[in-house]
Amino acid sequence: MKLNQSNCQAELDTIKHIPRKYYGQVFTTDERVISKMIDTIKSIYKPGTKIVEIGGGLGYITEHLIEHFDDVDCIEFDQDLFEVLYKKLVHSNNMTYLKEKSDISNKYFIHKPKSEEDLANVNKSSKNKKVIQQSRRRLINGDILEYLPPKQDYLLVGNIPFHISGKLYRKFMSEIDHKPYGMVFITDKQYAKTLMGQPPRCYRMSLQAQSYGDIEIISDVPPTSVYPEPKVTSCIMKIRQNQRQLPKNFWKVVNYHFENFPTDEVESPKTVDLKAWIKLCDKS
Repeated sequence: MKLNQSNCQAELDTIKHIPRKYYGQVFTTDERVISKMIDTIKSIYKPGTKIVEIGGGLGYITEHLIEHFDDVDCIEFDQDLFEVLYKKLVHSNNMTYLKEKSDISNKYFIHKPKSEEDLANVNKSSKNKKVIQQSRRRLINGDILEYLPPKQDYLLVGNIPFHISGKLYRKFMSEIDHKPYGMVFITDKQYAKTLMGQPPRCYRMSLQAQSYGDIEIISDVPPTSVYPEPKVTSCIMKIRQNQRQLPKNFWKVVNYHFENFPTDEVESPKTVDLKAWIKLCDKS
């Protein structure tokens, strides 16, 4: 099927699914954009690490991920779309599936065997926990905000829903110990610019993102490349973790001045960049 807005709408009509605005459901329908996204992922990908996709949707990006990478977790929250992904991916090439409870939670897994022997083992006993543990391409029906990061290094990718952006960045940039070593997202371009913000528009979310990694807008994603067509321009954004160590009192100092300005040290916190905040922390 050729990827475009009309065919995406037709596929959604077939499964009687209306994109849920509350979930921010949109689908990338431009092969050139997806190809650019895959190239961007490859530019920071470390061999032997995991790709974690946020929101598989109709599988347009997922199909490319499992073609190019050996170790992929696709997280889809919506039950209807999960069923679509389940049917699409199970019947792709030599993929098979496991429909068992894992040791962590009750999820579905999709596994691409590496050999005929591996395939025989899967078909022989779908309850083989060893096979489940070795499954490196998985489809998971769940919430990315509840997802347990893998033990190995990983990249976070996807066409991310706007409504969870703040919580998503807070979790993976600040709250968890084992952070991704990079992120590649299709996201609202204005939001990406906010993350890159410099004085006089350097917000707390800007500081959070910049303290985590180096941010780059790779290319625009026009509204015609997305369905339903949004009113804003999106972009492919790449963030590479920079391993910057913040002072222990960093957020305490930043939050104090943002919530109590003007202070003796800071008249307007949005006019203070990351380096200046770090210097202020050293003085506190």
